[in-house]
Parts: sequence; C-alpha cells; structure tokens
Amino acid sequence: MSTNPLSASEPWNLVADGYAETTMLIFEQFADEAIAASKLKPNATVLDVACGPGTLALRLAQHAEQIHGIDFSEAMLAIFRNKIEQAGHRNIALHCGDAQTLPYADATFDAAFSLFGLMFFPDRKKGFAEIHRTLKPGGSIALTSWAPVDQSPAMQTMFGALRAIKPDLPQPQRSVTTLENPERFKQEMEEAGFRNVEIRSVTKAFPVGSTAEFWDNMVKGSAPIQMMKKSIMSVRNQTSVRGEPVEPHSENIGEELWREKEKLALAWLEETLPTLKGPLTSDAWLGVGVK
Repeated sequence: MSTNPLSASEPWNLVADGYAETTMLIFEQFADEAIAASKLKPNATVLDVACGPGTLALRLAQHAEQIHGIDFSEAMLAIFRNKIEQAGHRNIALHCGDAQTLPYADATFDAAFSLFGLMFFPDRKKGFAEIHRTLKPGGSIALTSWAPVDQSPAMQTMFGALRAIKPDLPQPQRSVTTLENPERFKQEMEEAGFRNVEIRSVTKAFPVGSTAEFWDNMVKGSAPIQMMKKSIMSVRNQTSVRGEPVEPHSENIGEELWREKEKLALAWLEETLPTLKGPLTSDAWLGVGVK
C-alpha cells in the first residue's frame, strides 16, 4: 500500500472548497486537452474517475448522453452536486467510493477520464484494470498525471514556499516508479490491456497576479499546504512562536504560528517570483489509449 498522504480522502475533504474556487479553474485547461484527445462520439456514456468537484465532467455535460463520476471525497462530491443542481444537469450520476473497485458492470462506458486522480491510487494496476473492465470494446481512455516537479516552475514555486515554512522538507525527487515517468505511464496502460497508447506532454500557465494573491490561491487550492496548515494550526502547547510563555490552552497559538509561517512563505515568494523567466507554467503528461 502507498504511504502517500494524498491517497487518503482527508486532504481532499479539507481542501475541497478552496480547490473548487482556485485549482479547478486551472485544471479546466487540462480537462479540455483530455476531452479533445478522447475524440468523443455523440451520445457517449462517460466515466470520470476521481472526479473531484466536477472539473472535467461539467465541461462534458452538454455533449455526453450520460456521465458517471466517482470520488472518495464526500466534500468534493458535495460541491459537485451543488454545481449540477445550479446548472440543471440531468445526465450526471455521482458515487462516493473507491475507484479501485468500480461499482459498474463490464463494458458500460464509451470513454473514461481521470484528471490527476489515478496517479495517487495506492494500487494503480487495479485502477487501470477497473477502467479497462468497464469500458466497451473500442472505448477510449484519457488521463493526466503531473510531470516531474523540476519540469514545472509552478510546482517548484509551491514546494519552495513550503520549504520556506518547513526547511527540513525534502526536495521533491524524480521517481521512475510513478506516472511522472512517461515510460512507466505507457507500460502500465499497455499492461492493463489498452492499445494505441500515447503519452504526450501538456503545458499550461498558472495565473500569478500579486504575490499575496498567488499565495492565497495556493493555500486555498493545494492539499499539501492545507495539510501543513492544519498541522500547524492544531498546535496547543504553552510556548508562543517567539518562545514567550502564553496562557495555558490558548486557542490562538496555532493561528499565530501559522501567520508567522506565512510571512516566511510570502517573503520567499516576493524574492522568487520576480526572477522567474516567462509565465509560471506546469507540465503534465496526458495518456490516451483505446480498449
């Protein structure tokens, strides 16, 4: 089993509101690439694995006959349900559960998608196999996974800000055993039975604005930052940030500590952002294939 904390639902429940407000807008660009690559036929029945707040599915609602979204985060699905209701869609069905054991019959779907979801599965082999099982013969798959952090200025910037807060945080290392390795990505899709597999690079720009806005959006929309914030905010010992004694059980210690940590991140960003050459981009891999 994976020890990646992002394989659990808690970080995604924690970040859901901010994710829908910030990250979803950026992910829509990647969703459009995946949709275009899948060459969907009219009246398709579609599966969206790790659908989150509906980033991809909502963009397909006008074109697909039926969409089934599955995610293990109730908070994400609650946001998705609200969006479905607001838009008046009648062709999207949601399921909360483990996408490594899909609750759908064999050969149900014409197309399947997973936007930055399957990459976190504790058992990716099961994830790919379940998508393959539930696709009709000739059905398409399109999914995205992040490229290595060192290829993405946006990701480097986020991890740099995190390390300004927590200097002992290890630098992200390239991994040949995850989907950030395009050869591994292709191999796992082919081993699951997909044909005509292609892994292509997709680059999208992140809006920056002011340093404060950039940091605010990162805090709202990033599960790793939300987990770090929760950990810091939960501090309830009796020493303040500056080492001064405080009233026992003060409720403000965690808040004060987080404000101090944020200042470190903002100072690092103020120094770093102006030195970046070109837009703040992020690279992903888009994997496509057919059953």
